Amino acid sequence: MKKTLQKINGLVEKKIIEKYAIAGGMAQFYYIEPSVTYDLDLIVHISGEENNLNPLSPIYNWADENGYKTEGEHIIIEGMPVQFLLAYNKLVQEALQNRNEITIFNERTFILSAEYVMAIMLQTGRMTDKERLARFFIEAEFNNDKFLELIKRFSLEETYKKAYGDKNG
Repeated sequence: MKKTLQKINGLVEKKIIEKYAIAGGMAQFYYIEPSVTYDLDLIVHISGEENNLNPLSPIYNWADENGYKTEGEHIIIEGMPVQFLLAYNKLVQEALQNRNEITIFNERTFILSAEYVMAIMLQTGRMTDKERLARFFIEAEFNNDKFLELIKRFSLEETYKKAYGDKNG
């Protein structure tokens, strides 16, 4: 993981990506007890992505030039499957803008805050996300007011109430 993070930080230094944040299962590991995940999901912003038909191509070009193989939507970087995801909606864009800086394995990196991870899981709505979100309520340290503000602002209140009733809010 350390070498993978070093390579990802190198993508920022080379200006291939403008910014990134760890998301998905790996982000959840930071906040709750680990569960099974296959890959490292990164939300990324690439300069000019909105004007490009294939905005991830600079990352795939870098991978080819540096001998990193692809498997489906993943690039295997130093043995770790990494999925690069563009900030695909307003919630995810805002989450990326408000990312937290942390240190893992003595490497500076960025991660989505717990409240945004939770709101994105609620929005995504997969069964695994529902299960992990329930664990967040029990195990994670998070700002409940911020979480409730996010689900209100991004019209997720009904989804929340259907899944969890009025718990935590």
